[in-house]
Amino acid sequence: MATTPKEQIGIDLKGRVKRLQLAERNMLLPVFEAIVNSIHAIEDTKVPNGKIEITIQRTPQSSISFEEEIKRSAEIIGFTIEDNGIGFTEENYKSFKREYSTYKANRGGLGIGRFMWLKAFTDVKVESFFYEEKKPVKRSFFFNLKTEDGIDKHQYSTVENIESRKTTVKLIGYKDPYKTKCPKRIKTIADRIVEHCLIYFLNVDCPEIILKDDESLIDLNQYFIELTSGNTFKDKFSVGKFPFNITLLKWFEHEQFTTHKISMCADNREVNSFNVSKVFPDINTKIEDVDSGRQYLIVCYIEGVYFDENKNDERTEIRFSKDGIFDSELISESELYESLSPIIKNYFSEEVENFKIKKLNRISAFIAEKAPQYRILNKYNHSFEDIAVAENTSDQDLDLKLYKKLQDIEFESRKETIEVLNNNDEESADELKEKYSKLFEELSDINKSKLAQYVVHRKYIIQLFEKSLALNQSGKYELEDTVHSIIYPTKTDSNQIDFNNQNLWIIDERLSFHHYLSSDKPLNTIDGFEYDSSDRPDLMIFNNPISYVEGDEAPFNSIVLVEFKRPMRKGYNETDDNPIVQLYDYVRKIRKGKKLTNDGRTYDIGDHTRFYCYLVCDRNEKIDEYAENAQLEKTFDGLGWYGYNKTLKCTIEILPFNQVLSNAKKRNKVLFHKLGI
Repeated sequence: MATTPKEQIGIDLKGRVKRLQLAERNMLLPVFEAIVNSIHAIEDTKVPNGKIEITIQRTPQSSISFEEEIKRSAEIIGFTIEDNGIGFTEENYKSFKREYSTYKANRGGLGIGRFMWLKAFTDVKVESFFYEEKKPVKRSFFFNLKTEDGIDKHQYSTVENIESRKTTVKLIGYKDPYKTKCPKRIKTIADRIVEHCLIYFLNVDCPEIILKDDESLIDLNQYFIELTSGNTFKDKFSVGKFPFNITLLKWFEHEQFTTHKISMCADNREVNSFNVSKVFPDINTKIEDVDSGRQYLIVCYIEGVYFDENKNDERTEIRFSKDGIFDSELISESELYESLSPIIKNYFSEEVENFKIKKLNRISAFIAEKAPQYRILNKYNHSFEDIAVAENTSDQDLDLKLYKKLQDIEFESRKETIEVLNNNDEESADELKEKYSKLFEELSDINKSKLAQYVVHRKYIIQLFEKSLALNQSGKYELEDTVHSIIYPTKTDSNQIDFNNQNLWIIDERLSFHHYLSSDKPLNTIDGFEYDSSDRPDLMIFNNPISYVEGDEAPFNSIVLVEFKRPMRKGYNETDDNPIVQLYDYVRKIRKGKKLTNDGRTYDIGDHTRFYCYLVCDRNEKIDEYAENAQLEKTFDGLGWYGYNKTLKCTIEILPFNQVLSNAKKRNKVLFHKLGI
């Protein structure tokens, strides 16, 4: 006769489930826990014909309304796990009702797997046929949050006969967000189960495990063999005083896994994983098997008492020490990576070397063809070891990695310089000579690299300047502001802009060295300026004050004005748009301003201050007419115009864009040639 005693789980069940941490990415972990419970139950029977059957429950779909592939991908609402293990005996049932049961502690059981069921599912139905004191019995109950005690409708009774042991756990009512995140294809779920329980599949005594839904059935044991294709290696290693076992596999291509990985396992179950690139940065794409031509991934599974004792309650993380902080009872992740390196290289030496060569070829080609400023790195054999370069690594990303490496070398060189200069140890003349020679060579290389980097930057700026002079994608020429911004940022002054962020050298190398520069700013906003004008010269450059005049009010030696016009501009208004007249007006107004205050000092703009004006534009009939009216003369090459206004003490030069571009290229040609760019 069936009995229904009052059963309680003996804890605050709702609070325990609420506090439980289960990340969305671990949406299948409750199912894995049920599968591992079944494996343990079969181990307890010590019989060779163990079998586990996992059934995926999906939302009912009409075969008429949906194609077969859509049916197979219907939403998953639950799972059923059935095994022929020892069953829910009284001992197992008592363990189930305790929060932190130690019943399966020797197998890594934490006694919280069933709480994960309720975290991800609304209800669990358990039905178990087994033998108690050699008598066939049946136990059934629901496990949910509907009752305070968690155990609902418990029944225990003897039965006349059972064909064999059978326990069924139904996980019912898959909750969001886990349901939404759960993969829908049966093959993908098969991949996840094999991955998580791989340690068990490696065991010759692994029970038969079947995964099925209404449309498909996958023998996971056979599937595992197909995935690994018999390419399995086992080894041992240690990190400090802690021993580990490792299984290495050639994991042949399938849907779920896209990267080489190393899994950390505790108590025969995967806890967490990391990419093999943590150990070998060069290994980043699938590998082609020489014999079969199929692609595979390197997959490793590590076991050890350290992982067993340092996993978290949810079995999702391993505890490590922080790098640089010594702890005799903990290891660091970097120590683990370092210890794994010779093991992986031993079994995949050819693959590791091929990846390394492929990376070095990519870096060498990039430096030779596009980034000669990094050639210094070729002298340091270790420079590229920890640089990861994948097939999809862009040139921009590679440039950033090499730049960082160059900065590291420069930092170490400066650090070594300080140590050498501060070293008070007595050394022989030969020792000092050798040390300083090595130091000088390193510093010289770094400075050469910086120079190369600057030359490469000039090449890029010239190309950008040339592009700004051509038609854009809209079939129009860029505005003068675009050209202006390449030479010098607009609406700023030299107190705001770093020297490296201006390109005045395109017009004239000498312009880069000045006392003060105003770019597209109203004259009446300049400190100390005494003339109220809102005119905004494109560039107004104040050169160094006359050095032989004493006092804080020395007059400026010269002032340079630069005016840009839109490339290929044709229309100029006779009265308002004459750029030569515009520049002369600027000269008059600046003279009326009388002085400039900068850095707390006042500088006079005297009668003797000379002005140099550059009009940067494309020549046309109107510009030539303005030049002739101003009595300017053509330059010796016939490309531009120049002249001198005695009244204003002003030299003026008209520089066509093509002349500016051509001169900039010529001045830098020898540098580009030396670098091979």
